[in-house]
Amino acid sequence: MEFPPSSVTPGSAAAHRIARAVHEHAVELGFDRVGIARLDRPVPSGALDAWLADGRHAGMRYLARRPEIRCDPRRLLPGAASLISVALNYHAPAPPAIPDPAPPARVARFAWGRDYHEVLFGALVRLASRLYRMVPGVQTLVAVDTAPILERHWAAAAGLGSIGRNGSLIVPGIGSWVVLGELLCDLPLPTDEPAPLDCGTCRLCLEACPGGALSATGPMDARRCISYWTVEHRGPFPEQGRPRISPWLFGCDLCQEACPHNRAALATQVPAWAEPPVWSAWRRPQWQRLNADEFERIFGGTPLARAGFEGIRRNLAALQCEAGPAGPVD
Repeated sequence: MEFPPSSVTPGSAAAHRIARAVHEHAVELGFDRVGIARLDRPVPSGALDAWLADGRHAGMRYLARRPEIRCDPRRLLPGAASLISVALNYHAPAPPAIPDPAPPARVARFAWGRDYHEVLFGALVRLASRLYRMVPGVQTLVAVDTAPILERHWAAAAGLGSIGRNGSLIVPGIGSWVVLGELLCDLPLPTDEPAPLDCGTCRLCLEACPGGALSATGPMDARRCISYWTVEHRGPFPEQGRPRISPWLFGCDLCQEACPHNRAALATQVPAWAEPPVWSAWRRPQWQRLNADEFERIFGGTPLARAGFEGIRRNLAALQCEAGPAGPVD
């Protein structure tokens, strides 16, 4: 099935056939959800501008660079008309509890296996290749959390789910244990219907967040988020101004573990994420015995490499400090 670009016009039979093929190919490639959004309406920048002005992006200065691009993906790919959004379930069952008097050092589930950027990017490149075979000359751009795209907004616009109070995209039938990727193209493809989901009066994620990073009325505050401090923050921890991180060594899953939509979460079908690694149940002493070479051998190619050996050592020191006589760090 091949279409000349000139035949793919808004509402045309060619556009509808290509959209159906995109959905079919995405499922064949292993994606759990796929949807299409049109790019003719940029995201209003007011909420993002206010969030940045208030400093709620903490030390993630890259979020403040060229915010107009985040609100309009067409600036990334001139002529872009559609955004194909995909979701991949990464939920793996927790390892069995082992009686151990040593304090735990928890790692968020998204970091239990191969780096999701690599998994998603490779599959999206294959989807882009199939699209090119259907429409030779089509212009595309693949993005996985590396390009300035408001991915949850566009995933919701593409009908994958809704953004919950925990700030995560909640996908009906799956929950929020998903990672997202995008494929931009210059074809005017038909869009998918939104999948509305309402948190109602539920506040469980807000109550579960130790640092109070979540709000019922607006976006999260990274300055109060354990995941920010243990994953994104660079350099030593300040003596004041961060939440207590214990027992989290890298990331935090508490707001997702509290979410009712995740109570019947399905296990991932991605082999690289299907089984929790042995180290997901490590206690602090096992982490403390690691040297730099061992860290690189075990965690190279996983999300923990983002913090690096020195970042993990810093987080371990903070856990030890919180367990000591000085107590929590406010």
